Amino acid sequence: MEAAEGRAQRNPLLIFGVAIFAAIAFYLALIVATQADDILLPGNELSLPGLDRLPGIDSGNPDAASIEERINILVMGLDRRTDEPKDSPTRTDTMFVVSIDRYSKTAGVFSIPRDLWVEIPDQQGGFMKDRINVAYEYGPIRKYPGGGPGLAVATVEHNFDIEIDHYLVLDFVGFMELVDAVGGIDVEVENYIFDPSYCLTASCVDREILVFEPGLEHMDGERALAYARVRYGSGDLQRIERQQEVIRAAVDAALSAELLMPNRAVSIFNKFRDAVNTDVSVFKVPGLALLAKDIPPENITTVSLASAVQDAIIGGAQVLVADWDEVEALKRQVFFDGRLQSEGAFVEVQNGTGAPGLATSVVNYLADRGLPQTDIAVSDANDGLYHQETLIYDLAGKDYTAKKLAEWLGLSDKRIREVGADEFTPVPTSAADIVVVLGADAQVPES
Repeated sequence: MEAAEGRAQRNPLLIFGVAIFAAIAFYLALIVATQADDILLPGNELSLPGLDRLPGIDSGNPDAASIEERINILVMGLDRRTDEPKDSPTRTDTMFVVSIDRYSKTAGVFSIPRDLWVEIPDQQGGFMKDRINVAYEYGPIRKYPGGGPGLAVATVEHNFDIEIDHYLVLDFVGFMELVDAVGGIDVEVENYIFDPSYCLTASCVDREILVFEPGLEHMDGERALAYARVRYGSGDLQRIERQQEVIRAAVDAALSAELLMPNRAVSIFNKFRDAVNTDVSVFKVPGLALLAKDIPPENITTVSLASAVQDAIIGGAQVLVADWDEVEALKRQVFFDGRLQSEGAFVEVQNGTGAPGLATSVVNYLADRGLPQTDIAVSDANDGLYHQETLIYDLAGKDYTAKKLAEWLGLSDKRIREVGADEFTPVPTSAADIVVVLGADAQVPES
């Protein structure tokens, strides 16, 4: 009997079956782990060289996030005064989208003016037109799914074609507490600001004279809030610029105070849960904090719609109407290939054919693709020759941008010339990082 049991325990088929089961269980565990880390550790996913080609295994390590892979958070500051109840319908005073490329470790802030005239979903498949700051207020009044945040998110997604992953809502008190939590912020005040009757309450019994002198100022929460929201003598677009300055200063303060360490981030998150309304789970906070810590301030792009809007009177109210083509161009500066952003290449497009307007057309096309107009220049080919084929010269080792330009212009990588790769190939003289010399074969793709 014992001999029979010994043979059964050493049965090769049984041992093989157990090994196969263990291997399958381990493989399934890898699939779950590499999928779950996208949610819990965005931008810091597990790296499994050699295994990432297996079905279901997520390597999580591309050069840059696609539009769909970016993390977009709609941040809203409410115009709820300190003496108003928290459950009262309220408009947004501030609205911006933080977009994060978790792979290239870059981010952007896309600010939306509160008086922008937009289409707001009406829950019947149609839309009503109004200023975007009323969307949050209408949410609970019209019983929109998700209330104020739900309607605000839907409005941004509809008008800007931006998929929002999460929202975060702050009122005045919450903002002040968070700034105080990082020890205050340092802001470079650009212009003299004066308001003879600034107040934080609905009754305005607390009116005060508010003055900001140009220069560097360390601000506590109350002072930073006043700087971000004061409207006297300035328009909504100037306020947005100040708000972006406050955002950058807050990021600097958080980094210097190491408040973005995952354990401290969770502690702060729990402390201010009553002041912050968000759909971000506490389980995601450590991963998002770790990702935020990996993004240096110089990798954060801020964009305002100042150049894309103009004042108008609609229904007796002063609003801002948008040139939506210009909005799209500005949007692409934020919702853009993060690795291109981080390389920050300055590109010069030289016309090597003499055809009038060719280089300008190419520059406009590249701007439509998202390259900032300030990073592109136009000139004629400085060798004075007629060029048959289009070539791209990488003068500063910014090969990712060079390859992207080739892709956009429908050229093979063989058209890219690197400095020092071929001593017999003449290199154009330029202070730019990359020079595109347009030849007779150049064609401008449709935007």
